[in-house]
Amino acid sequence: MLAGVLAASASNAHAADIRLGLNTSAALGCQVLGVRAGVQSDRIGVYGQASYCNAQGATGASFGGGVSYDVTSFNNLTAYLQAGLDTLPSGSLAVNAGAGLRYSTPLLPVEGYIEGGVQLIRSALGTVPGPRLALGVNYRLTAENLQGTLVPDPKPNTDSVQYAGNAPEECKLTQEQDVAAARATALNAARSGLSDASGAYSAVYSNISYSVSAGGVSISGNTAKVAGSVKLSAVQRSNGQPVGGTFGGTINLVRSGCGWRATGYTQG
Repeated sequence: MLAGVLAASASNAHAADIRLGLNTSAALGCQVLGVRAGVQSDRIGVYGQASYCNAQGATGASFGGGVSYDVTSFNNLTAYLQAGLDTLPSGSLAVNAGAGLRYSTPLLPVEGYIEGGVQLIRSALGTVPGPRLALGVNYRLTAENLQGTLVPDPKPNTDSVQYAGNAPEECKLTQEQDVAAARATALNAARSGLSDASGAYSAVYSNISYSVSAGGVSISGNTAKVAGSVKLSAVQRSNGQPVGGTFGGTINLVRSGCGWRATGYTQG
């Protein structure tokens, strides 16, 4: 059981992320609960949202949208700037701006975010400034290649390469460098996902250890697949029984600048 869980946890013009999420203003703002949908390509994202607004004397629906710009990323954290506009049930407009922090695990399509900043409400009596805080969770879908290129499955347990890549010209990458970058990204994503899963299941299993190896690589245009395997062992705390084994799978990647980004994992 642990093996399956741990293994399963283990941009350019042609790649985009589609995000569907829930959010709340956490009492700083009238939006008690909302739904958000958006799309992001490279660093720039746009979104629209609808919320239930609980303002005194003006309870009802609030609609709006915004734009974001990713400033920097470190491991699984991305810092971004954000600005938006909302309509309130009273008919007033609320303009907001600030910064956000987004956390995602490479091989899972779920991410959480927090946004903080200021909002300006334009009412009949003037402009009312105030703080803004939003918390949310997104389900992320990746449109890996909008041109529809299919990536053949890589061969497991070998160093074979199927290459029809299309790295940006300014990156000046050789085929060998592009393949090596894809392998390295897949290994880092698997280790990060396994580390997160190990922490989540440490109350159930002890002495968790694992090793990850990469096999064949298949690259077509701006998408890639890397085959690999995970050798896992642990001890079940409830009865002291050892569990583990070796499990194979494929990590899916999309090109991100001159490198790669993991978008998901297929076991088996």
